[in-house]
Amino acid sequence: MSSMSIAFRNLRHRKMRTALTVSGIVVGVAMILVLLSLAAGTSTQTSGLLRNLVGAEITVVNGTTPTFPGGGTGTGIPGGGPGSGGGGFIGLFGAGNTINQTLVNSIEDMSGVYVASPQLSTPGYVNGANVFLYGIDPSTYSQATTGLDITQGTGLSQSGQIVLDSTVANNLKVGLGSKVRVGANSTGGTEYTVVGIYSSGSTFGPLARSAYLLLSDAQAISGQEGVVTQIYVKATDPSLVSQVASAIDSSITGVAANVANTIANPATTLSNTMTTFFTVIGLVALLAGAFGVINTMMMSISERTREIGTLRAIGATKGQVMRMFLGEAFLIGLIGAGVGVFVGVVVSLVFPFLTGSAASSGFGGLGGAFRSALTPTLTSYNLVLSFALGSLVGIIAGVYPALRASRMDPVEALRHV
Repeated sequence: MSSMSIAFRNLRHRKMRTALTVSGIVVGVAMILVLLSLAAGTSTQTSGLLRNLVGAEITVVNGTTPTFPGGGTGTGIPGGGPGSGGGGFIGLFGAGNTINQTLVNSIEDMSGVYVASPQLSTPGYVNGANVFLYGIDPSTYSQATTGLDITQGTGLSQSGQIVLDSTVANNLKVGLGSKVRVGANSTGGTEYTVVGIYSSGSTFGPLARSAYLLLSDAQAISGQEGVVTQIYVKATDPSLVSQVASAIDSSITGVAANVANTIANPATTLSNTMTTFFTVIGLVALLAGAFGVINTMMMSISERTREIGTLRAIGATKGQVMRMFLGEAFLIGLIGAGVGVFVGVVVSLVFPFLTGSAASSGFGGLGGAFRSALTPTLTSYNLVLSFALGSLVGIIAGVYPALRASRMDPVEALRHV
């Protein structure tokens, strides 16, 4: 009979003790899986929250020395337009030199990129007044930036529409539904309908003389079809911002990926700290289960001293005795890890419903806050890690008892009553 068969038989004959020992591993594995899932869920929600609160993390512009109308030159200083979460030279005047609009698709296909939104910044005129025109893609602009602070009306939805800064609208004495002429010079131009008025946060200077329209309209007005002045990029996770920026710089020639200063790094640090905190708590619970395995194995050795002596007397080697007890510990760890992962998955799945019920009971708003903040996310990595840790704990916890059993003197063991 093999060592594993003997180990399985011994565990089966001591059902109650085996069940109690396995339960220690189950609790530890289930707890560490739930806590790791909570950490993963918190990290995912933090990344989503940052995408909604923080402006574009990366601004891609022409990497060469920019040239501007009138022959001037400048340097690519990072920054966004009024709706990008920051003022900045490039956001106001554009990068000078343009880049091909097809680069948007190339950037979106890169690993770690959540969204990429093109913008064309160009000088123009509205009803003869000098303004800064920003051509955008509405479907991606609000995702890549903090969007426009619309105070009246709506955002852009089709060609022929324009959204004016409140200062421009007041100076021109126009409102929602007004028709204005927009062009590259103070005379002529194309008629546009004012569908929205937004606040740029400034009542003077360039920011107070801005207007937004569709990217295709801005390209037609400036005569720059198929090109943009900047591409706003957001990463899928704050921790990937520098990596994505480096990938853009290295894989696309002629562009510069400027990283904005955001709260991404502190948020990433907070997420990593929470993951470490939850992991430590789970490991402590798993360690408690390991002591349970050691205690059970030591008691088993004490009860089976005569059996061990008999095995040694009939020719069993130290290695065979050690493998028998290691087999028991391994089976305890394996069963405990498997059941623990199952329990952890169930708890993780029902956790949002449990915290949701708290919101509708006496806990009031506190339960709702926990429901939104603590939503576990199960990942294959955490499932495998939890199972592996449970199995490993069983084996490690059985090493000392197995060594002790294998080193017993057969004659002394046979004297044991």
